[in-house]
Amino acid sequence: MQTIELNVQGMTCGGCVKHVTKALQSVPGVNQVSVDLTSGRACVDSDLPLGAESFIASLAKEDYPAT
Repeated sequence: MQTIELNVQGMTCGGCVKHVTKALQSVPGVNQVSVDLTSGRACVDSDLPLGAESFIASLAKEDYPAT
């Protein structure tokens, strides 16, 4: 299993956390997503060797810049 940690910008409330979680879960191969509003971080567990680019692109579509 692979874990990728992202810094997500633009999250201001619980609704944002739900949008970010849903966007990350939409990427094929994702097993688990954990989003922390306070730190602005998201952790994604995947069985596939996915790069951060696929997650960053998914978040960009929802207007949440990430690194």
